[in-house]
Amino acid sequence: MQLRETLLNLAITSVLVLIVALVAMLLRESRPGPVAAIPIAMAQPASETPGSRELTPDFQPFADVSLVVSRSNEADTLRISVGGKEEIFRLYFIDALEASWTHPQRIAEQSRYFGNASREDIVAMGEEAMNYVTTVLSSRPFELRTRWEGVPNMSRYYGLIVVEIEPGRRVYLADLLVQQGYARLNGLTTFLPDDRRDIETYIHELQVLAREARTQRRGIWSRARSS
Repeated sequence: MQLRETLLNLAITSVLVLIVALVAMLLRESRPGPVAAIPIAMAQPASETPGSRELTPDFQPFADVSLVVSRSNEADTLRISVGGKEEIFRLYFIDALEASWTHPQRIAEQSRYFGNASREDIVAMGEEAMNYVTTVLSSRPFELRTRWEGVPNMSRYYGLIVVEIEPGRRVYLADLLVQQGYARLNGLTTFLPDDRRDIETYIHELQVLAREARTQRRGIWSRARSS
């Protein structure tokens, strides 16, 4: 009787050990492995580019600036003389119409966004947008504001351009481009220096300007093939 009980206990113990081992193996196999990191595009500090400016926490205003006429300029990417030194600046918040065939994929994206306007119209209106910017910045006082935030993999910086369109009235160049139907909301955002508006409020105002341009068929919207 005692031998039978001993054998029974051994059998029960073996079964329990087997069950525990199976459960442990199943848990190990079902445990998720390490998740691969997903790279994201971020604006790189200018200090990471050899010979570049140092990123600053706050925007620096520059009033002693002038537009440098260049074939590589586009309405949202401009060569500007700052204190006698030329730098290239990319506007925050917007993506203006392409003025050349250098980036066909972006032209195709803009074509779809602006009511399937033809790619030829995108480039033609991009040239018109650049002429508009050249006229505005050559005829009106403007100020550059920048933190020297570097555009990834490029020798250029993000910036804000404030234009005095009439005495006592100053607006961002981005506002004018969206209002004229020359640009869409797309790009890096930033806080606005010396401005009570937060980012969300400013984006909403740009959206209102964009709807007005579309409704009144300004700029590239005059070439749209669909609503």
